[in-house]
Amino acid sequence: MSIKTLTLMLLAAIFLISSTQPLMAAQGKDEKLFQEALNLYKTLQTNPTQITNYEIWDTIAQAFYSIYRTYPASPKAPTSLFISGKMYEEMGMRFNSRENLEKSIDLSRELINVFPNSNLADDAQIRIARIIEGWDKSQAYLEYEKVVKNYPTSDMVDAAKSKLNELASYKPAESQITESITEAKTKNNPDRLASINQIGHWSTDTYTRVVINVDRETPFEPHFLKAGMVEGAPPRLYVDIKGATVDRNLEMPPIQNGLLEDIRFARNTLDTVRVVLYIKSFSNYKVFSLHNPFRIVMDIYGSEKNNVASKPKGSEEDKTLAGLPKLDGKDISTLRGALGLKVRTVVIDPGHGGHDPGAIGPTGLKEKDVTLAIAKALKNKIEQVGGDFGISRVILTREDDRFIPLEERTGIAKREHADLFISIHCNAAKDSDAHGIETYILSFTNDPEALAVAARENVSTTKGISDLRDIIKKYLLNSKIDESKRLAAYVQTSVTTNLARKYQTAVDKGVKKAPFIVLIGADIPSILVETSFITNPREEEKLRDPKYINEIADGILRGVKSYSTEVETASVEK
Repeated sequence: MSIKTLTLMLLAAIFLISSTQPLMAAQGKDEKLFQEALNLYKTLQTNPTQITNYEIWDTIAQAFYSIYRTYPASPKAPTSLFISGKMYEEMGMRFNSRENLEKSIDLSRELINVFPNSNLADDAQIRIARIIEGWDKSQAYLEYEKVVKNYPTSDMVDAAKSKLNELASYKPAESQITESITEAKTKNNPDRLASINQIGHWSTDTYTRVVINVDRETPFEPHFLKAGMVEGAPPRLYVDIKGATVDRNLEMPPIQNGLLEDIRFARNTLDTVRVVLYIKSFSNYKVFSLHNPFRIVMDIYGSEKNNVASKPKGSEEDKTLAGLPKLDGKDISTLRGALGLKVRTVVIDPGHGGHDPGAIGPTGLKEKDVTLAIAKALKNKIEQVGGDFGISRVILTREDDRFIPLEERTGIAKREHADLFISIHCNAAKDSDAHGIETYILSFTNDPEALAVAARENVSTTKGISDLRDIIKKYLLNSKIDESKRLAAYVQTSVTTNLARKYQTAVDKGVKKAPFIVLIGADIPSILVETSFITNPREEEKLRDPKYINEIADGILRGVKSYSTEVETASVEK
C-alpha cells in the first residue's frame, strides 16, 4: 500500500473519530494517529521515489495539522503543529516554494500564539527568523531578537545571539511611536512625497481589515511586534511606507469597538511614515497592496481563545474543521453541516455604484443600477422565505447608488459574521453577440476570458491581475474553496434553468475561477455571479425588464436554498 493511500486513510480516521464521538472520549486515539503520521513521515524521508512527490509531502503535513486541530487539548497537539510547520519549511526548500515557506511561518506563529508555554515555542520562533532571513535580514534581526527576549532560558538563545551579531548591520533603526493622527496631519510636504489621504477599517472581535489609501504607488514593509515587548504594550502590526507623508486632510472613521484598539503614526526618517495598528489579540496577519488607486490592505486575525463570549454559534466546531482536507468524496460543506454549522446570515453585494457605473449597455443602461435591482429583489425574496431553510439575516453592502471600495465589501461580510457572500454583476465583452450566465469563485486561472472579466471588475489590467497571484495564495487555504464551488454550482444551475424556462436564449457558461479582489479574504463560501451580458443589445433589453430581474433573483434564491438545505440536513455516512 502506498504512502499516499496510508495517509489518506489516516486522515479519514482522524475525521471519523472526531465527528462521531466527543474529543475527550477518544482517549488514546490522538497518540495512535500521531504515531501513524510520524511513521509515514519517517518512511517518506527514506524513500528515494516518494521523497520527490510534492503531493505526498503536502498530504502528510495536512495530517499532522488535522491532528492538532482535531485534538487541541492533546499532549501531541503542539508537536503535531510543530512538525506540520517543519514539513512546510522542508517543502519550501526542497521544491523552491516561497508559498510553503510562508505557510511554515504561519504555522510557527500559530504554535507560539496557541501554545506559548510549549518547549517548542522557541524552536518555532527561531524557525521563523531562519526563513525570513532568506529575504529580509532586517526583519530577521527582529525575529532572532524575540528568541533572546521572550525565551531567555532557551537552548536556542546562543544561536540567536550569534545570528544577531552576524546581522548587526541590518538592525532596524529605533523609532518612538508618538504621533497621533492629529499630530501627523500637521506636517508639511515640501518634497511632494506620496500622500496618505485616507484610512478605512472594519472590525469584529476576532478580525480587522485596515486599508491605507496612498495617492500613488510607493514601497512599503510590514512588521509585527508581540504584546508586552515594550512597557506592556498590546500587539502591534505596523507598516513602513517609504517616500510618504500624511495628508493634512486625512480621513478616517473613529475606532469604536472590535479587535482594533488604535491607529498611530511614527517616522523612521523624514520620508518614511510608519502606520501602527494596536490590536487586542493576535493570531495571524496578511498585508498586500492593490492598485488603481494604490492602497495597502492589512488583515489581522485575533486569538479565538480571547473572544469566546463574542463568537457566533458554531465557531468552535469551525475551528476544529478548518484545514481538514476532502475525505471519501464528502465536501467540507457536508462535514460542516453534520456538526451543526448552519447558514444564518447572507451578505449580498451589488457590484459597482456611485462614480463607478460598471459596464454600460448600447443604449446607456448601467451595470450599477441593474446589480442593485437584482440585489434588492434577492434580499426581499430571502427575507420572505429564508427562514424555511435556516437563513435569518440578509445584508446588502449598499442599498443606494454609492461607491464602496472592493476591499470594504469583504470587510462588511466579516463585520456582519456572514455565512455566505454573493457579489452580483453584469458581464461585458467587445463582441456584442456574447451572451449567457456564468458564476465565479476565487482562484487562479489561465483562461484569458476569465482574466479579462476579473480585470474589468477589479478596474485593473490583465497585467495587474497577474500581480494578484501571490496575494491570493495567502488566502486560498482559508477561502472555503470546496464550499464556494458547491454554492456556485447550485446558483449557476438554478439561475440558468430558471431563465431557460421563459427565455430560450439563456446560455449556461458554467462555473469558473478568476482572481476577483472582492472575494479576497472573505473566509466563507463566496461567489460572484455574472448575470447577463449588458453589452449585448438583446440581453440589455431584458435587464431593463423587472420580470427578467425577478427571474434572476429567483434563480439565485433557489441556488442559495439548495446549498443552505444541504448544509442544514447533511449527515456523515458511517
